[in-house]
Amino acid sequence: MSQNGVSWLYLSGAALCQMARPHLLKFISVADLKMLNWATPHRLDGGLPILGPWIGYNVFGIANSILLAMAMRTIPATTAFAVWMAGTLVIINVVDVFWSKEAWSLIELFFILLITVGILGLKFIASNS
Repeated sequence: MSQNGVSWLYLSGAALCQMARPHLLKFISVADLKMLNWATPHRLDGGLPILGPWIGYNVFGIANSILLAMAMRTIPATTAFAVWMAGTLVIINVVDVFWSKEAWSLIELFFILLITVGILGLKFIASNS
């Protein structure tokens, strides 16, 4: 696989990491964090379920930044950022519809498909230049 192909994998990984972050926000509770017993944060009966989303949010954020930076070494910054943001949006929407069972409409599907076509078009143009 070429260096450019690897960069597109990095960019896909960055979009997946960025997608995980808003979903983890649903599980973060500041009130629970205030009541956490810091002497035993590793315990499954109160520590880990409270800290897990916080830790995951930060780990995915760091991984996202690293993968995006690695992708931007060979993919132009504007293309990489546009594809990363649009890809994240598409993945979040798909996860919301299939995992969170949120409602969707045909017009929403149409616009998500337009975004997907735009992503593929940017990848195609970047690969040929």
